[in-house]
Amino acid sequence: MATKRIVIVGGGAGGLALASKLGRKLGLSGKAEICLVDKSPVHIWKPKLHEVAVGVIDQSIEGLLYRDHGLKNGYRFLRGEIIGCDPQQKEITLSKVANKQGEELLGERHVKYDCLVLAIGSVSNSFNTPGAEQHCIFLDNLESANLFHQKLLDNLLLLDETNEKLSIGIVGAGATGVELAAELYHVLESVKDFGYLNIDKSHLEIHLIEAAQRILPALPDKVSGGAQSVLDHIGVRLHIGVQVKEVTKEGFVTQDGIIPAGLKVWAAGVKGPDLLKQFTDLPINNRNQVEVDACMRVKGQEYIYALGDCAAMVTDNGKAVPPRAQAAAQMADTLYKNLVNRLEGKAELPFRYHDYGSLVSLSRFSAVGNLMGNLRSRSLFIEGYIARIMYMSLYQRHLASLYGWFSALVYRFAQRLLKWHRPKLKLH
Repeated sequence: MATKRIVIVGGGAGGLALASKLGRKLGLSGKAEICLVDKSPVHIWKPKLHEVAVGVIDQSIEGLLYRDHGLKNGYRFLRGEIIGCDPQQKEITLSKVANKQGEELLGERHVKYDCLVLAIGSVSNSFNTPGAEQHCIFLDNLESANLFHQKLLDNLLLLDETNEKLSIGIVGAGATGVELAAELYHVLESVKDFGYLNIDKSHLEIHLIEAAQRILPALPDKVSGGAQSVLDHIGVRLHIGVQVKEVTKEGFVTQDGIIPAGLKVWAAGVKGPDLLKQFTDLPINNRNQVEVDACMRVKGQEYIYALGDCAAMVTDNGKAVPPRAQAAAQMADTLYKNLVNRLEGKAELPFRYHDYGSLVSLSRFSAVGNLMGNLRSRSLFIEGYIARIMYMSLYQRHLASLYGWFSALVYRFAQRLLKWHRPKLKLH
């Protein structure tokens, strides 16, 4: 089958990388029309959302504008959120688009496809905890990161005037929760340089709550232990083996009492977006993920694929592909080859996941992680400066998937120049 129009829904790490590669390969030459759909006009690499939230990075520098990037890389950008999928008609439905005042700009639209790729990522799982949706911020997208940033600025203003304490509670000691906690202490140590003369880290109280018996439960014990040592040193209050039963305005209700928190973040658990429940023609599991085969084709569908966190794939060893950025990037690479092969009438390749390890940034304090290698099938624990360099290289690889290696290096150099003469923290 000759695929005429490939529509990719979701501009995260996997979806944007796929659109970029297909656009350069097929879109610029006119061999296929590549369309990328996302509800936001700006892309921020999801592992960096916590840095946007605390103001360490500025989206005006780090952000990628889909429309501009698409013009240069051979794909068309469509603004909107998918709310319907009709496999029989081979079309999707996009929601209305409104401005900040709530005024409608675009009505519902129907977009035809010859081949559809769902890459809409994941969201944090509240596990139906009472009050979580009402009182917590879920750092799943740029909008929520900006909301946290604004609330943090409001609290910094109050702290500087009143000299009171700010209590922040974070549910989930996975990578997002751990990295956010460390970055918050870094910010509180830095705000004196920006006129907040009455604030220091003694005014900050961070509670990191984890239901498992250790932080970073998905990573090796040595990585978890290294991260915990850093968090203990900087003053993060760890609540290990503690389950949140309810969230109220005052804080988190647990089996041991209430953990007070004025600013609350939920970063525990992963599931597909709730909107996938509406796609009754597709096989959706109990975690709102689309079930796919070894080639990432949605089960029972010839022309629909899914990749990244929203895809439920079981590998040959019986284990599910984990919801990580590296998995989404690898899936995008394989699906790129498969879609090109499909266009050329060649066979598609099954996906093979390779775990290259994990890295966790602890702001300026440290970094920890493990690298997977072929040497006796063991992992190598790293920390400190080496781990930080490796962590930065992950972002560089992401940029390379979007621009190509040479352009990515130029882009990164330009970013550094822009940041050189700007404040180190975004406090507006």
